[in-house]
Amino acid sequence: MMVLAISVSLTVFSGMLYARTLVLSNTASGYGSTNPASARITLEPGITPDKTDEFITVAQAEPGVIDATMRQITNVKLQKESSGLKSLQLFVAAVNDPMRIARFDIEQGAGWPPPPGGILIERSTLELLKLKVGDKVDVIGFDGRPMQLTVTGSVHDQSLALAGQEAGVGYIQSNTLPLLGKPAALDQLIITVADQPGLEVPSRDRDSIVRTALSLVDRLKTMPDLTIKQVAVPTPYEHPHQAITYAVLSALSAFGLLSLILSSILIATMFNGLLTQQIPQIGMMKAVGARSSRILQLYLIMVLLVSVLATILAVVPGMFLGRTLAQMILSSALNIDVTSLNIPWRVMGAVILAGVFAPLLIALIPLLRASRRTVREALDERGVAERQGRFTTGLFNWLGRLRPSDRTLMLAFRNLFRRQARLFLSVGLLAIAGAIFVSGINVMAGFQAIPNTIYDEQRWDVEIRLSEPASSSELTTIVEKVSGISRVETWNIITTSIQNAGEINVTRTYPDQGHGSLSLSAVPPSTSMLIPPHITEGRWLSPDDIDTVVLPSSIRQTMPDVKAGDSVQLSVDDRPTTWRVIGIAGGMGGSCPCVTQKGFERASERQDQANVVRIITDQHDKATRVAVGQAIAQALTTAGIKHQEPRSIDTVVASTEGHSVILVGVILLIASTIGIVGLIGLGSTMSTNVIERTREFGVMKAIGASGSIIRRLVVFEGIFIAAVSCVVAIIPAMALTWAMGAGLGNLFLGTPIPLEVSGLGIAIWILIVILGAVLATLVPASQASRLTVREALAYL
Repeated sequence: MMVLAISVSLTVFSGMLYARTLVLSNTASGYGSTNPASARITLEPGITPDKTDEFITVAQAEPGVIDATMRQITNVKLQKESSGLKSLQLFVAAVNDPMRIARFDIEQGAGWPPPPGGILIERSTLELLKLKVGDKVDVIGFDGRPMQLTVTGSVHDQSLALAGQEAGVGYIQSNTLPLLGKPAALDQLIITVADQPGLEVPSRDRDSIVRTALSLVDRLKTMPDLTIKQVAVPTPYEHPHQAITYAVLSALSAFGLLSLILSSILIATMFNGLLTQQIPQIGMMKAVGARSSRILQLYLIMVLLVSVLATILAVVPGMFLGRTLAQMILSSALNIDVTSLNIPWRVMGAVILAGVFAPLLIALIPLLRASRRTVREALDERGVAERQGRFTTGLFNWLGRLRPSDRTLMLAFRNLFRRQARLFLSVGLLAIAGAIFVSGINVMAGFQAIPNTIYDEQRWDVEIRLSEPASSSELTTIVEKVSGISRVETWNIITTSIQNAGEINVTRTYPDQGHGSLSLSAVPPSTSMLIPPHITEGRWLSPDDIDTVVLPSSIRQTMPDVKAGDSVQLSVDDRPTTWRVIGIAGGMGGSCPCVTQKGFERASERQDQANVVRIITDQHDKATRVAVGQAIAQALTTAGIKHQEPRSIDTVVASTEGHSVILVGVILLIASTIGIVGLIGLGSTMSTNVIERTREFGVMKAIGASGSIIRRLVVFEGIFIAAVSCVVAIIPAMALTWAMGAGLGNLFLGTPIPLEVSGLGIAIWILIVILGAVLATLVPASQASRLTVREALAYL
């Protein structure tokens, strides 16, 4: 049982460590293989392919720039929704683009470039669209006309996340744009940047990249009839879903560490019991001349053999667990191909050292104490503490005055305190296992409560974003005519960037235009579709505010020192505007950063204009939301107002849930494993208790106790230990829930996840630990009940 317990704990620890190592190494190699752009500079107007060489030459002449090219990113609608996809995000490049920057791998069909009217589709999108090479994909052009693009190949782009909830990914050449009703122009100058001029290795220092990009911007500003719209510099060599990866890896590391701590306590408990059983033997060996050093050496060799065997047993399961988790994370969260599942020897060496030497270190102190006992102390060992403390003595006196209906229960409770050190270890072991299990379930419940938080803060059912602002009053008139609507509001939500006042506008947006971006919401004065979030610092917006902003708490990831009263700079319509921070929002942030509608109109110089329509439907089910969204989209199209696909609040919730499903699964897996380890420890403890009390059971039988009474006595002791551990686990479980929720929430969402106490999780653990205590004590209880008086009294 000792070998099994150590092996299970080591399997969990090694599996988490292996998974972390494999995910980090494969992500670095996969994302780096695409040679991602260091910076993207958006120009207006776009540049035709025959004139791009001039801009590329200017960029390549900038000190520190390694390479440059021109691209465009745009979106087209699908004629028919497929597997939830409503549009395609198109990455556009010139026919003669060498594809050295932001490259991808061709998996099927022809390579780059596709012919005019052809498209390369990312493999995850191809699967969702249920297409193959040679098929046609039906889209709606920028001029509103239907158009067919021929799928000429399948590619894999490891710099992008998997196809999203609504948008897939495709790659076309610039000559296809006129076929879609758009000029063949490229509006993004993308560059790779080195730390110093002359180097060919891309920089990993974002500040260095920003300085080089802004220096290049200064050169571009001298060119006639050209406007710089935006400079995007995402975190260098960090995948768009890197934050999710860090959250998952942090969960793996935290649980792996907790598993190792639990294993250490388990080892201490089990070796304490083992030495207690063999103290008389130690006394006999000393009586015939054995030295303390030789006894210590004997037991250390035994511990070493146990730990080596447990480590050997944990090698294959640990590698299997680590590789399975790594493959799941890489494929499901990162869209990264697994190129190697080889675990570095240094990592395996660390696991082997932990498995072999951790038990030795834990067992050393009790071994030293046992080996130094005198012959008299060892032979006089009876399994009961010689001196009881005041609390224990007072408790026994109080119990002695009671007249219980079942004296077996009372005797079982008294027996808990025979070995107080072992009781504390046993209770501590189960309490820590229970705290980890319950806190894991609580954190899982916190992630699952996020959708409810979104529903509570965002009270709209359907949202439609427009391609360009339109009259608010006209929009309201059009939408109110659609049936099934109880309320309509017009909003302004724009993409922005935020810096300290006085700095140039530089965003962290990734090429997919979603990850790393920041949206600014202008809140209507009498809105009923947004419940003001909890404000952790400062206050919420007042309708009369014209220059104030409420920021989300996640902003402190990039601006750690920002506080209420500071001035920050927000880009509004690509112009820098200065705002005073009036508050910091907690929770999910409530669409923050937020400003008032009056303040937005002042900054944008637009009156009675909106680019978002939000609707509350009569019925709040998913089917109604979809039907109303389609009806509104049709009404806007009829009125000549260009818009994006309608989005329901269910889509927002589904996206959040999809990002957290892996993390929730990992937490549940490890919490269950740790619970098993705790129950193994309980079984070991009860076996030790029975063995060291063999003579006591003989005496009880000699004075008339039946086998059933002894069996009940042992089982009740296990149940009492389990019950006490549940009480002790309450405070650690709450503290661990808070710590894990704050840590993982800040990594995953930029804010602590909702603090949830899962009553179901608590009930499950209590049920598991009580039933586990019964099952773990049945075998030793049966062994004790079958002992004859002669066998028991003859036991040394």
